[in-house]
Amino acid sequence: MDEIDLHIHTVYSDGTYTPAEAVHKAKEIGLVAISITDHDSVKGIDEAIEAGREAGIEVVPGVEMSSDVDKDEIHILGYYLNWRRREFLSKLDFFQKIRMERNERLLRRLKQLGMEVSFDEVSQLAPKGVISRLHIARCMVKKGYVSSIDEAFESWLNPGKPAYVERVRVSPFEVISLILETEGIPVFAHPFLSKRDDLIPKMVEAGLMGIEVYHSAHDESTVEHYKKVARKFGLLITGGSDCHGEAKGELLMGKVHVPLSILWELKKARDKIARKIKKI
Repeated sequence: MDEIDLHIHTVYSDGTYTPAEAVHKAKEIGLVAISITDHDSVKGIDEAIEAGREAGIEVVPGVEMSSDVDKDEIHILGYYLNWRRREFLSKLDFFQKIRMERNERLLRRLKQLGMEVSFDEVSQLAPKGVISRLHIARCMVKKGYVSSIDEAFESWLNPGKPAYVERVRVSPFEVISLILETEGIPVFAHPFLSKRDDLIPKMVEAGLMGIEVYHSAHDESTVEHYKKVARKFGLLITGGSDCHGEAKGELLMGKVHVPLSILWELKKARDKIARKIKKI
């Protein structure tokens, strides 16, 4: 059965593969389509599409954007968006700026806690992308402050932990609206990690069109649960590994089995949006 992966990060956010390398790895694994969904960045999409043409891999343009409700982070994926739209790129620049300011504060907090991680050290891990907490966690492991990336997050970097620094807050409803304005398909990413199913009805009202049912953090029972949620609210089902290359020590691409039929349904939604825009 042909399979796809609609959640992949590259060096333009916090992955270790270039977009072309991600495409070639997908070809090697036997995938027929992937989506590049970097955090607050669409810089890798054109490179991936070109590499996909050469390799015979379909590349779906995508993005992953962070938002907040209370003390919880909610991530929204956007597919088939008009990623060259000037207003959208301007918004991404703003999100990248606040992400950078937050990480600078986080590094100062780590220093106060006795963990010296410099901006230059972290920047070396993100030569093309915006620095993220994953880059900082990798530096913490490298310098021996923690034994693993999981420990860095669970003991220091996650909400409620000593080094956590809040960002400028953006609601998931704002992000959904932005993706819709950019002619994209907004999808609730890895809902099990957010543990905020209570927000799904409100997000659907705001225009949410899909939910990431298949994910590396979702076991079989979780997949079945979110299939039921998708049916209840009439949402598209999507899925992907959330691959960051080798940043987390394990290559996740190909580990989550997402059928090609998922992409067919996503394309139907894309075409429906295109027809609607054409009529306006």
